[in-house]
Amino acid sequence: MDDTAARPKSLKFKEPVIDVAFSPTTNLVASSLITGHVFVHKYDVGSNQRQVRGKPHKKSCRSLCFSGDGSLLYTASKDRSWQAMDVETGAETTRIDAAHEKPLNLIKYVNEQIVATGDEAGCVKLWDVRQKKQAFSYSEHVDYVSDMVFHAPKRHLLATSGDGCLSVYDVRKAKPFQVSANQDDELLSVAVIRGGSKVVVGETDGVMGIFSYGQFGDVTDRFPGHPQSIDSICKLTEDLCVTGSSDGLLRIVQFFPHKLIGVAGDHQALPVEKVVLSYDQQWLASCSHDHTVHFWDIGYIYADEDEDDEASEAAEQKDTNESKEDHELDAQAVAIRISRDVDSDDEEDESEVDIDGCSDAGELRTSEETHPEETHPEETQTDVAQPDKPSLDA
Repeated sequence: MDDTAARPKSLKFKEPVIDVAFSPTTNLVASSLITGHVFVHKYDVGSNQRQVRGKPHKKSCRSLCFSGDGSLLYTASKDRSWQAMDVETGAETTRIDAAHEKPLNLIKYVNEQIVATGDEAGCVKLWDVRQKKQAFSYSEHVDYVSDMVFHAPKRHLLATSGDGCLSVYDVRKAKPFQVSANQDDELLSVAVIRGGSKVVVGETDGVMGIFSYGQFGDVTDRFPGHPQSIDSICKLTEDLCVTGSSDGLLRIVQFFPHKLIGVAGDHQALPVEKVVLSYDQQWLASCSHDHTVHFWDIGYIYADEDEDDEASEAAEQKDTNESKEDHELDAQAVAIRISRDVDSDDEEDESEVDIDGCSDAGELRTSEETHPEETHPEETQTDVAQPDKPSLDA
């Protein structure tokens, strides 16, 4: 963590900030307050500019999120309502009052047609935003819904709860896909990592539980290391996450192998409510009990990954070039051997042409006429004159 690095100035409010969210398309950040107010700021290293200020809820605004194209901002409140507003104008486009029987804790954008909400009693609902009505309702949890994440490849919505269970819902079906066994601790946060093969959850005792995707009955691995509860998890890469803890620290965590590799930010011992990543992967934003939204530089993580990728590509290219050079040398050596064999064959061809010393059938007949058939050595052995033996008398 480099406190001297240039970054956007912190956003200070008169009341506690409960949630914060980045736009997925541009440099806008939204903040929700305990008073029910919602703010949208345009952030920059030089200065921040307020774009929207409103009070869409009578009670605290506990959760907010942007739509996929960044044009709408969804908010959910303790007053049991959720609404959508136009980010440019601040005008309300959708409002659902008495959406749940209990106060809402969360709202999560799923796709252009669906948003999900969760309440204090553990109820999860899916809403058709086009028809502005409820699509499905699930009541698998018996305590508050703490966090949700949507895994688009499987079309699964994953939710954690204070009852210690992880639930998985196929957003196309009315029944839950699977609910985990009770983990004997409150589950506070969730993220999908490792290319969708693992799901990590944060617990109140500082342990990170890891599920293998599709095997949600129980965790397959556990990673202790945080001294206090893990209230928020922000995915950086498939192997790296940032956690927000009750001790005020934002920790960079690596998985497989599991280890804590650094600190991204510090709220001075005040509990971290939320930590999120900007659309350009340059900044983290986090909120705590200090009435402030802080920005932290995280771009170096991706710069290091790019350097590692470039180094890996350079090494692969070097191996390819060396392999190519070796292949060319082998080809040259083969060519030299072939050339030597051809030269040797040419020398032999001066006395032996084609078949039996004849280049065609005509030469073969001529050869037979001028050179009578040779006899075998054993057939002419008796006709061969024997050399005179030396005389003993001599």
